[in-house]
Amino acid sequence: MPVATAPQPMFVSHPQYQFPIPAALEDPGVQHWRMVELTLHAPWFLLSVEIVDQNEPDLSITRTLCIAWEYDLTDVLRGLDPARVKGIVCMMPAWQSPTGQWWSREIREVWLYSSSSGKHVVLADTAGEKFDCGLIPEHVDAVEMELLLRVNPKAPGRSRDAARRSRRTARTGKKTT
Repeated sequence: MPVATAPQPMFVSHPQYQFPIPAALEDPGVQHWRMVELTLHAPWFLLSVEIVDQNEPDLSITRTLCIAWEYDLTDVLRGLDPARVKGIVCMMPAWQSPTGQWWSREIREVWLYSSSSGKHVVLADTAGEKFDCGLIPEHVDAVEMELLLRVNPKAPGRSRDAARRSRRTARTGKKTT
């Protein structure tokens, strides 16, 4: 059985790349960076989540998180409303590519496989192909498969503004143009 080790840092930066934010726009304890470096050539994730304004439900922004490890991804997903997840992309390292360059896979499902031997994360891309990103324990008994998230694909051709107008029409009975 693989031995669990503390995850290594994936993203680093240097003081000269820190981006100065005006005090009026600054969040306490937050640092902004113009550039980060990948220290490891391992898969990592872009998770896009819609954040809705509590005072104005029709107002929202999409924030994108860079996540280093598949277990960090599962931890974040457990605390999110699945309807707010707009997309997940797994950035695959060059050594896993036939072209020798970084490439991406859009993720539709995130699964957690568990047995007495351990746990591992399994992802399914938009083509339905399942793959993993890390060490897989040798499962010697029954494996429990838990679906953590299924990303609902956005309907093609339907813009975010059209979706908002549709919701507004449903609420008010008035169509806006």
